[in-house]
Amino acid sequence: MVFITHIRHAIQQRSRMFLPTPVHLPRETRSKSQSLLQQTAIVHSVEHGFPQLLPLGFRVLTKLKTLIRNEMNNIGGQELSLPAIGRKNIWETSDRWNLMHDELFKFKDHDEEYCLSPTHEEAITKLVSSVCKTIPRSNYPLLVYQITWKYRNEPNYRHGLLRTKEFLMKDLYSFHTDEKCARQIYDQVCDAYERIFQKLELNCFKVPADSGLMGGSLNHEFLGISAVGEDTLLICPICNRGYLKNKTQCEHTEKTEQHAIELGHCFLLGDRYTKAFNAIEGSSDIATEKKPLIMGCYGIGLTRLMAATVEILTPKDSNDIRWPRRIVPYQVAIVPPKKGSPEETNGNEKTLGRLLKLDNTEWFVDDRNELTIGYRLKDCQKMGIPIVIVFGKRATKENLCEVIDVYNNRTEYLSYEDTLKFIHNYYSVFC
Repeated sequence: MVFITHIRHAIQQRSRMFLPTPVHLPRETRSKSQSLLQQTAIVHSVEHGFPQLLPLGFRVLTKLKTLIRNEMNNIGGQELSLPAIGRKNIWETSDRWNLMHDELFKFKDHDEEYCLSPTHEEAITKLVSSVCKTIPRSNYPLLVYQITWKYRNEPNYRHGLLRTKEFLMKDLYSFHTDEKCARQIYDQVCDAYERIFQKLELNCFKVPADSGLMGGSLNHEFLGISAVGEDTLLICPICNRGYLKNKTQCEHTEKTEQHAIELGHCFLLGDRYTKAFNAIEGSSDIATEKKPLIMGCYGIGLTRLMAATVEILTPKDSNDIRWPRRIVPYQVAIVPPKKGSPEETNGNEKTLGRLLKLDNTEWFVDDRNELTIGYRLKDCQKMGIPIVIVFGKRATKENLCEVIDVYNNRTEYLSYEDTLKFIHNYYSVFC
């Protein structure tokens, strides 16, 4: 088909996409996501805990960033960027230079000691401390966040993107003049997290958790059920709530024990960091006694969450990835006829040509027409593309589109107009 060579650059062609044959498949792993993401060239490898995301994976991650960024903006978050490198002195101020000693990547430069930041409580509190005297009270509560790569010297990296030494994270920090306001914002951020996980089609449990080295008076984890998860969750079938093992607060005695993946974590830190860095309510328009600001921090690991969606949503015995509809790499794949087949020159050029001319960057064309339709269809299913439009025998004879709803395992033969309507209705529920 001549017109296949004239596809607009806005539509991705399979023959030109960087999807190398996997060469570093894990030999033995309990993680579905690690195996499937590497088999489909979404992730090249996570060798030694450092992930390499290929174009398909980066596309999914970009959509995930947009979804989370929108929710943070909607609750008043302001995005900024902090350096990945932290000086030893600010980590000593919080005493975490020693407390997190084994987790920090440390190095020297001209006799100064630094670390690669696994988190940014010190950096953001230092920043606020340096300017807090000029911040008017109307700026509080102050919510700032970033989406950036973090580094943790994790000795037990495993399960692909689920536990790595380098990971992409959204961390939001809030600063308040009083405890009441801090708790209100804490609840608002927790609600935003629940909306994020709902939009990702994940059934998650919000559970009280240990603060660990972060400190603080209140914190919750958001957990999703998965066999590869490292947390043990007790689920009450009566009240449909979950509790971390050894922290059970449910009055009912019957509980189901499940493994779970941490999807997000919220902390109300109080003045643990602001007091250490002298981040005070101290602007010139306040005549009252100066007090340390109350602080909260809220994290979601995006690379971990990307893998967790695959772990949780992909059926147990399936080799075809299932993504949340909002972050699929492409919404629709088009599979033209095989070169030299009767279908190639049997009247479907007009319909196929109209589809390829649509102004829609969410479409993926497997233009490798030297391969069979079945082979290319299977490739699209493995990647997790939910809708595949195939031009096979029946579709060609009846001048229809063969529309395959991959996630619901059904096929419909639709006119061009009904095909567009089907796609619109399919995604309007989720996007």
